[in-house]
Amino acid sequence: MSTRQRNAPAYRPHVGELVLDRRTGRTGIYMDTIGGEHYLRPEGGGREWAAEPHHVAPAPETRDSAD
Repeated sequence: MSTRQRNAPAYRPHVGELVLDRRTGRTGIYMDTIGGEHYLRPEGGGREWAAEPHHVAPAPETRDSAD
């Protein structure tokens, strides 16, 4: 990670937004920030997990399989 990336402000998602946890490679729905950690939930439901804000990024665009 470059110095510029380390010093850049963390991405700030909106509640309900699909995001990527770059540490785990999982995508999840952003639920809240508590105690400095972002809480994400799997798209299909399930148990939330915590991610450090600097590991969270917008989810990549998915291409429609009909293309």
